[in-house]
Amino acid sequence: MKQRILALLLAAGLCLGIIGACIPAALAADETGVEEAVEVLAGLGIVSGCSDGSYHPEDSLTRAQFCKLAVLAEGHGDKINAGAYRTLFSDVPGSNWAAPYVNLAYEEGLVSGYGDGTFGPDDAVTTAQAATIVLHLLGYTDDAIGPFWPEDAMSLADSLGLLDGLDKTAARALSRGDAALLLYHLLDQTTADGRDYYTALCSSAIKNALLLDNDSEAPDGTLHTALVYADNALTCYEQADCLPELLVGRKGTLLLDSAGKASGFLPDDTVCRQVVPAKTTASALTGADGAEYSVNSALPVLLDGEKKTYGDCWYDLAGRARTTLYYASSGNLELIVASEAVAYEGVTLTGYYENAAPNTGSPTRITLLGITLDVADTARAGLSRFAVGDRLTVVLNGAGEVAAAYTTSEKKGELYGVLGSDGSVALTCGLTVKGTIASGSAQAGDLVKVSSIGVNQLSVNALSKSCRYSLNVSAAALGSIPLSDGVKIYERVGAGPVVEIGLDYILSDTVSSARIDFYATDDEGRVCLLLLDDATGYAYTYGFLVADTKTSAGISSDDTVTNKTIAVKNSAGTTQAYITGLSLKNGDVGGIAGTAKGTLAGAVTLTKARNIARSAFDGGDAVVVDEIRVPLADNVQVYNTATGRWTTLEAAKSYADRFTVYYSGALGANARVWVICTE
Repeated sequence: MKQRILALLLAAGLCLGIIGACIPAALAADETGVEEAVEVLAGLGIVSGCSDGSYHPEDSLTRAQFCKLAVLAEGHGDKINAGAYRTLFSDVPGSNWAAPYVNLAYEEGLVSGYGDGTFGPDDAVTTAQAATIVLHLLGYTDDAIGPFWPEDAMSLADSLGLLDGLDKTAARALSRGDAALLLYHLLDQTTADGRDYYTALCSSAIKNALLLDNDSEAPDGTLHTALVYADNALTCYEQADCLPELLVGRKGTLLLDSAGKASGFLPDDTVCRQVVPAKTTASALTGADGAEYSVNSALPVLLDGEKKTYGDCWYDLAGRARTTLYYASSGNLELIVASEAVAYEGVTLTGYYENAAPNTGSPTRITLLGITLDVADTARAGLSRFAVGDRLTVVLNGAGEVAAAYTTSEKKGELYGVLGSDGSVALTCGLTVKGTIASGSAQAGDLVKVSSIGVNQLSVNALSKSCRYSLNVSAAALGSIPLSDGVKIYERVGAGPVVEIGLDYILSDTVSSARIDFYATDDEGRVCLLLLDDATGYAYTYGFLVADTKTSAGISSDDTVTNKTIAVKNSAGTTQAYITGLSLKNGDVGGIAGTAKGTLAGAVTLTKARNIARSAFDGGDAVVVDEIRVPLADNVQVYNTATGRWTTLEAAKSYADRFTVYYSGALGANARVWVICTE
């Protein structure tokens, strides 16, 4: 279990201070952009939360409090004692908690008083005042900033990107959230004399580093290290303080202190995409959503703690819960990181005994439901009582080996999975059942219940609606039934194919029973499987609608029938055209879901928001529309209207400064952006 120790050092009730270890998620999860800013700054010992463990980004900030932040952001927290117990301003006596910070900031030319011998420590700090202090931190003198204050200071700060995401009203009182964003932008700046600002906060730095874990065991047995991939090598670093959990999986710059310990991490804007592998070949990886990604055989892959090439391990990726694809600024795929192999602990399979090797008396390997399974030493004796052709139940261990065997009267397992076009069923546990479908009615893409009815004989049935409970997302419960930690959630649109989603994909607080088609529970009575109907929008394929017609033969040889069709064009190409009775406009931006029979299961058109500035994007996670943060879909489609090509968001942001975004749902409720176009 990962340990988290929160050390909040508060002075005289001051909420902003030094943090000594990992910051809890609740501390930073207040608003967009601020969350990451607080996590990074907290990891560097610059900010912390209030006494209740929350950050309170909307609260105001005083001039004295911002002085403290400036001193810590300067890396001079170890120099404050030199300014203690002295009175430089009449309203900041040496006994005041803020005196060391105010005095040091004044002596270093970061701040000035009011000219009458006072400082105004309890006055609200304004955006212009804070921006000026940050410009001083960067080495800009008052002369370099310009003679007209605050206009010149605000203009320079804005041009440097320091004010991105902030209200740019000079006289506005700076909030704690604004302060975090301002100082976060500071870390990525170049000083007036050409240095990377962050170098003042560390002894050395490693650029283009991928933080893989903040609680890893090093090869020499050292615990709680940071596992980092950089310069084509995996390295474990001891940590001065635990790097924030939020940054695990991000690329950026790793900061090291004088002892060589990881003391901070500054994430960059590297584009990454998480994919649940459904199929892998020597040249491509296909996700569960059908998107295909071409992969060079020499591409580096991090797999089970080792660096390999895609050509050496592509066949091992299909059994992973997910893979993460990392892209270079050029848009080229540069790295794949695979999750640990799927854990099969406790998976229960019921079927007919199809084969054994070397024999049934002491098998080391058996075949059940078309799956070949290794047998753990402890299970061989129990299996010896069964013969090929018997119906039995086996329970697997974490490695996917048969750990125990039972008669079906002793134990029986129910199996669910997604029916493939080749008749195989990809079970929810990660294994794939194969055999001849002898009974049942289902079409490719359906979530089905599968049973073994004979050697190599399967019965496959689509799941029908059977739920009267609503899903409480925050409570992780279906009615009064709790969800299991490993609950599998699938979604479909009507009779369309299912896609797997996570609980965090659901933006609403609840999902009504009308949107829940099926659920199943595990041996402990917890919900282990959910099938939703059009609850998040992820079951559609989004892009430009392609409306057309299709003429086919009618009932008699002399008759023809003309039907409307609809397809979608996006970065993956143009989808199959589905027959529909709907009147959809060619070129509109929307999404469709089709059925295996070639008909349209459902379609949506998206709401358009124009003239969205580049600065409105929070990395690749969200965008602000009408002052409301709207998350971007994991598979958001981005189109460059000038070049007529699909591209990545980062490439589009480098090309244009204004965008049109297309979203589903309602702003402030369940809106999500699916398509972005440059203007």
